[in-house]
Amino acid sequence: MKKIVILLFAVCALLAFSCNKYCNCDHYINGELDKDYTGGRFVKESSNTCADYSRPLHEIDGVTYEVKCK
Repeated sequence: MKKIVILLFAVCALLAFSCNKYCNCDHYINGELDKDYTGGRFVKESSNTCADYSRPLHEIDGVTYEVKCK
């Protein structure tokens, strides 16, 4: 009986870790993809969609920035 409980616990733990959803974000500077951006992949831990983490175009000192997540 103990072996069955331990086996079920292990299967549940494995499924919990394998069902993580990831978001991929791209950073754009003046419409060009920023290849040095490192914050682009993360585990989605809330009920928000990946698109909710996107940031619309904004301009700082004449340079436009945008983050698109999917």
